[in-house]
Amino acid sequence: MKKLIRNIFIVFLFLQGTVITACCEVVHIGIASQVIPHASNDGVLAAIKAWAQHAVEAKGIQATFEVEILDSSAEIRNGLDEQRLEIINIPVNDLPYLDMSLDTVFVSLPAEISFPVRYVLVVHRDSGITKMSGLKNRRVTISRDNYMQLADLWFEASLQKQGHAASSSFLARITHSENASRAGLQVFFQQIDAAVIPKDAVDKMASLNPQIKKDLLIIEESEPFMPVILAVRPSWKSPLRHAMENILVNLHTTILGKQILTVFHCLRLEQHPITILEPTLSFLQNNKNVTKSNGGNK
Repeated sequence: MKKLIRNIFIVFLFLQGTVITACCEVVHIGIASQVIPHASNDGVLAAIKAWAQHAVEAKGIQATFEVEILDSSAEIRNGLDEQRLEIINIPVNDLPYLDMSLDTVFVSLPAEISFPVRYVLVVHRDSGITKMSGLKNRRVTISRDNYMQLADLWFEASLQKQGHAASSSFLARITHSENASRAGLQVFFQQIDAAVIPKDAVDKMASLNPQIKKDLLIIEESEPFMPVILAVRPSWKSPLRHAMENILVNLHTTILGKQILTVFHCLRLEQHPITILEPTLSFLQNNKNVTKSNGGNK
């Protein structure tokens, strides 16, 4: 990953040509910490800044960019309310807490799994577990892979929907695994009782070892989710806005753009009406209600 980020700077310097020193606008990009890949934060931010700078200069636009990591919904909301952020990349579960009247959003298409994403709860076929009630006092791990931002919420909501207590009291232990393959293999080798992973991960592991497909049993499956979005602040009325939206949807057509997408493990960005998020936002609303009815907090 560090090598890829370094290559982005090399390409940037090669393509840079003349540097525009007079800038008419500063564009602020905020990225939630939950969507940053496992790499140096400073390196990722610098690479994004380098890409954005080159992208606008290639179109003859004078602008500079500031990129920052946002650690909470409150930081994102304050940045938008105070008009200190023009573009945000956030988990979709932050969206209900932001006062944004969006018409469109950008969604990223994953490079390694189908989209929208479906999560599954898998157990070993010999474990005797066939439904969630069988997880009482068992051990569960949840993958921290890309596009797994809603996995914890989905698992908790599934437990509560079926009348069980919160995971902290229902399970013997809940942990998080660095990736889906590791989580799935822990179940396969019966080192842990169950795992939440992307549905596609089961087929991916089975392609390497067909026995995995036979031994892993899916006992719960999520609805399709769009866990991460990129959005432009609606009140940003600058002429630069349209140019930036065009640059974003064409990210996959440039050398630097492809490398940035690789850092975030996606193929391209697509702009869609906000209605594309309705199933995911409906889940979030229902989960919020379920959590409240069981005395919990988000």
